[in-house]
Amino acid sequence: MQLHISSTTTAREVIQGLLKKYMVLDNPRKFALYKQTHREGQALFQKLPLCECPLLQRLMAGPDPKQLSFILKENETGEVEWHAFSVPELQNFLVILGKEEGERVRTVEQRYSVYRHKLQQALQHHDP
Repeated sequence: MQLHISSTTTAREVIQGLLKKYMVLDNPRKFALYKQTHREGQALFQKLPLCECPLLQRLMAGPDPKQLSFILKENETGEVEWHAFSVPELQNFLVILGKEEGERVRTVEQRYSVYRHKLQQALQHHDP
């Protein structure tokens, strides 16, 4: 499905239009429009202010949809009420977070290892 908007249509209006088009009855305040960009192979998300005009941003980004796209997501609900969880649940969260952290650390270390290798190769080519 497509949503027809103008360059003056705000993020708030886009959210309302998408919810109406997909017949979602939830309150539009439960949703936010996120700007998605890509850098170094990673997708970066930034929440758009409700007064922002997404089509205008899209037009300024150029024709490549990989440069900029938009995603409708549920709004962040705020702080987690940790006291509502049992001790085993909290311990399980820590295990999961530890695994995610380890994976992210490995990803960053691999990326910098590749950069280091490329720099060393470049230095070898420049040294007589």
